[in-house]
Amino acid sequence: MDAAETVRRFVLRYAAYDKYSYRRPDRAYTVRSIYLDTAHGTIYSNKLEGNRERIKVRIRGYNDVDAESVVGLELKRKRGAGSWKSRALAPLVDVRDWLSEMNGVLPFAPHDYAAARRFGYFTKRFHLRPTALVTYDREAFVGVHDPTLRVTMDMRLRGRFTDQLMDLGGPCPVTVYTQSFILEVKFDYHFPSWIKPLLEELGAAKQALSKYVLVVDAAAARSHRAWRSPFRGSLAYRRSLLHQTSDLTGYSSAAGTS
Repeated sequence: MDAAETVRRFVLRYAAYDKYSYRRPDRAYTVRSIYLDTAHGTIYSNKLEGNRERIKVRIRGYNDVDAESVVGLELKRKRGAGSWKSRALAPLVDVRDWLSEMNGVLPFAPHDYAAARRFGYFTKRFHLRPTALVTYDREAFVGVHDPTLRVTMDMRLRGRFTDQLMDLGGPCPVTVYTQSFILEVKFDYHFPSWIKPLLEELGAAKQALSKYVLVVDAAAARSHRAWRSPFRGSLAYRRSLLHQTSDLTGYSSAAGTS
């Protein structure tokens, strides 16, 4: 039995597939995100350095994405031990047009206006631009007795550099993980004791993983052949020479590591 099947059988004793996984024939749905960053990779660097105050800015869609697909503008801000997240929804083509002009009628429902304006403020204030497409296939579970508990397996992590929001549904030729996966445990109250034997069996180590950083590193390692780092000074490529990305299985007890 492989590690993924071991996780499924164990977790399903205490949790069930969430509604999105349950609807998919193979129980996995595809998560697609375009991450925004500065020209110098400030968000990338802040994550690497473990700065206690940092932001994450991305456009996220699911499964097959085209110009008319509804996507989320997600802003996550971390300050010390605390963090918050906001999200606004609109068709991808409208998001592109709105971000390029940042004026006129908001293409969002009224209850999303505040989140959209906040996203727009950070994008304009820090001169953020599309940097990388990050894609993976997720199996998600929710706790039976504790619905705030969420366990996810993120597989086939892949991506590429891009400066176009409309690439959200495009191909991802740079592969980070093939056989391995990222196991995340997210909770509001306490880490579930029942999952500890599973982690011991897998030999999984707790790590703070950033899929954005992993994809940038993997794509930058290829920049001398097929890709060009989006950061001035090739910050990501210099780091990739020191820390080559390799397959591993990790888990996280925090919701802010994806």
